[in-house]
Amino acid sequence: MDDGRAGPVALPAWVGLVRHPAHGLTAIDAGLGAGNRAGTAPHFPLNARNLEVPAGATLAELPGGPPARVVVTHVHYDHLGGLPDLPPSTEIWLGAADAATLRTGAAGVPRRLLDGYDVRPLDFGPGRAGRALGRPAVDLFGDGTVWVLDLPGHTPGALGVFVQAADGPWLFVGDTAWVDAHLRGPRRPPAVRLVVDARPREAARSLAWARRFTGCAGLRIVTGHEPAGASWATGGPASGPQSAPAAPESAASGADGS
Repeated sequence: MDDGRAGPVALPAWVGLVRHPAHGLTAIDAGLGAGNRAGTAPHFPLNARNLEVPAGATLAELPGGPPARVVVTHVHYDHLGGLPDLPPSTEIWLGAADAATLRTGAAGVPRRLLDGYDVRPLDFGPGRAGRALGRPAVDLFGDGTVWVLDLPGHTPGALGVFVQAADGPWLFVGDTAWVDAHLRGPRRPPAVRLVVDARPREAARSLAWARRFTGCAGLRIVTGHEPAGASWATGGPASGPQSAPAAPESAASGADGS
């Protein structure tokens, strides 16, 4: 990861959980699922082994039931693996460019993965989106609580999500930064970037944008696979901060891959 750590590192596949008083539960990414646990799901070519999905750690196993919708930050298997476990009524929100990538085939992801789901591609073109945090953005619920941001580079249609929660603001940046250290200076090694980043120059610009917010008081930035995420995570999908009537609650939980 080029962040000073040596040897194998366990990388959680974080999933954000946002409970809105009017719109129910929204997941940010789908993490890993039952197929990954059983070894029957396709694997990302760079990490065909060493996946662990603990009991109760998938979206389908949430005690209160699965989310009404999933906002997919990008179309890599470790952010999509839990989708096949969800009911067809689940709304799947993703960047339009990533939806097109899935139709033509993406690394380690079946082309028909989203067949039968309520897929809602997001177009950030002129006249189709507003702006939030200086980026093209869509107000998911129309009340300013959850903004989906255009954050391309790691994949053509990669997204970020900004949540104005009852316990303060959260910014989910997906794999624009794998770990928190990437927000401070280190980056993925060049050879790795060439393999995993679909558009390296755009990825660099998106990362530079995310780094601007690291000093914002009270803002929690959730990177895609930070091992130290337990400092702000809820410790599991069943727990989380209490929501206020006018704002959503936000939390994060994860399964490990290494």
